[in-house]
Amino acid sequence: MGLGAQWELLERFAFVQENVEPELLLLDVRARPELQALWTALEARALVVTAALDATGADVARQLRSGDLSAAGFREQWEGLGFTESTGRASTAADDWLEGLLRISRITTGQDRPPFGQVNMASRARRISDFLSITSPGPRDTVYDLGCGNGKFAITVAASSSARVKGVEYGQTYVESARRNGERFALPNLEFIHADVRDVDMSDGTAFYLYFPFWGEVAHAVARMLGDFARARDITVYAQGPRLDYGEHFLEQVTQGALCLAPERLDFADVMVLRSAAFA
Repeated sequence: MGLGAQWELLERFAFVQENVEPELLLLDVRARPELQALWTALEARALVVTAALDATGADVARQLRSGDLSAAGFREQWEGLGFTESTGRASTAADDWLEGLLRISRITTGQDRPPFGQVNMASRARRISDFLSITSPGPRDTVYDLGCGNGKFAITVAASSSARVKGVEYGQTYVESARRNGERFALPNLEFIHADVRDVDMSDGTAFYLYFPFWGEVAHAVARMLGDFARARDITVYAQGPRLDYGEHFLEQVTQGALCLAPERLDFADVMVLRSAAFA
């Protein structure tokens, strides 16, 4: 069983375990004692799958650390699994593989976040692949993941390219999780910054990725900042999210002549690809 299948199975076990209340389980077992054996078997199977997932992930991490698995090989491995959503499950084989490797759930809730911050949503593998194809980041590039959450995008891009990748995140719990994950792979081109994105010096950035991490005044301030960068040098902005109170701030920079929509992405959908107008 591959890493992605292991992760899918473990998530199913976790869903059952997290949604069974101990008090109600005890009542059920008292009424039907044979259920205890079934529950014990489920828990034992979950431990077996967890151990298998840990071992498979550790092997991939070892290959990355040693250089046995190149950036191109790593990218080919997860992209090659495809981006078709599973029936009855909002995930893809590529996402299952990456999230199993990183042990990152698609949505993380229950953690403190600022009033302007979104619930942490792990980037979709299809979008990460799209970003890599559009920007083709190399050793002279610095990619910023703004509002990086648990680090799925940043770690994946750092492992899939030679670009310098910096994840910026306000939530301390998310940053700590991302750093722990990144340390497993010992990627020399990866860094996580715990800060308000408005306070970070990003003057070395050549590409900026945003998966609807914030809205309102923060989004407006970041859009203005990126507009200023675009007037001075060639950058690419890959922003996902709704138009209202988010995308509109980036489009304002288009109206002001700082940024322009990439030719292949002239229609606003849930993704905008913008480039420096002066260098287009």
